[in-house]
Amino acid sequence: MSSVTPPPPEPYDPPVARAGAAEPAYGAPAAPAYAPPPSSRGAKGSRTLGLIAFLASMVGVVVGIVCALIAGLQSGSLAQYADASGEIDPNTLPPGTEQTAILIAVLSVTAFAVYGIFGLWGFIQGIVAAVKNRGRGWGIAAVVIAVLGGIAVIVAFVGGVGLGVAPSM
Repeated sequence: MSSVTPPPPEPYDPPVARAGAAEPAYGAPAAPAYAPPPSSRGAKGSRTLGLIAFLASMVGVVVGIVCALIAGLQSGSLAQYADASGEIDPNTLPPGTEQTAILIAVLSVTAFAVYGIFGLWGFIQGIVAAVKNRGRGWGIAAVVIAVLGGIAVIVAFVGGVGLGVAPSM
């Protein structure tokens, strides 16, 4: 079997140049066919995305702490009705304590629900802002606050219980 080399390519016929136009030089770079949008070329974007993520995380943590502290204070105030084993007998409670127990439940759920919703929002949007460089510093702060905010809400609830128990002792 003999080896056959392929024929050379046909000559390239450039389009006819207009009168007075300069001839393109060989080896000149071609114009790019696609120019990426400015935000993906390393240009710094608006920091609004990170700032909104930071504010969402802060709202979640602050409202969660306030609601958890109030729920803890109310919960601690019920400690005076507990017996020596730490259990509360519903038959010995005064009539107004049922509303207090309902308030404790509503505030506890509200504290953790508000923190959960706003904290998750700030966490996800903070990651997006940090990755897209649209408020990277604010986005990182939002992620840190959203992650550590749960500890702050729990500490506020437990601290509120301690403060609520203290006057009854």
